[in-house]
Amino acid sequence: MAVAALTVSAMAQTPQRGQGHGPQHHGQQREKMEAERIAYITSKLELTSEEAQAFWPVYNKAQAEQKEAGKAVNEKFKDLRLAIDEDKSDAEIDKLLKDYAKARQAKKDVMASYSEQFVKVLGAKKTAKLYLAEEGFRRQQIGRLGGSGHPQGQGQPRQGGQRPQRQN
Repeated sequence: MAVAALTVSAMAQTPQRGQGHGPQHHGQQREKMEAERIAYITSKLELTSEEAQAFWPVYNKAQAEQKEAGKAVNEKFKDLRLAIDEDKSDAEIDKLLKDYAKARQAKKDVMASYSEQFVKVLGAKKTAKLYLAEEGFRRQQIGRLGGSGHPQGQGQPRQGGQRPQRQN
């Protein structure tokens, strides 16, 4: 019961996505996926009430920063694509390419920069579980979108049979 209450609390603190963009259905889908993500992470981390109260505000802040960084990546991508479409010079494209690469790296760095804070709140083991849960949820969603019924890499063989053997 406490975890469910904290999950609802975390959802209320999470910035709403999709408001004012596109049809209302799209916003509802995003909200549903966000609720599923929160429930998935909560379940995988097995948070105590105290951990959840300390964790979710930090996590939500990290997610907001990652969302902003993602917007910057999208903007730089559009600039790069436009420059290619307009047949800009190599020098102009080189600058835009570097800007795009920096934006992508900045997005990657957001969660890494919060790792220390997560460890303070959750400890190293649960922080590791957080990163694994995020990746597990991402793969689950990709599996749903792919219509395969199960995400790749979740104990199911890849298309075409067995996984390749690791070379030592």
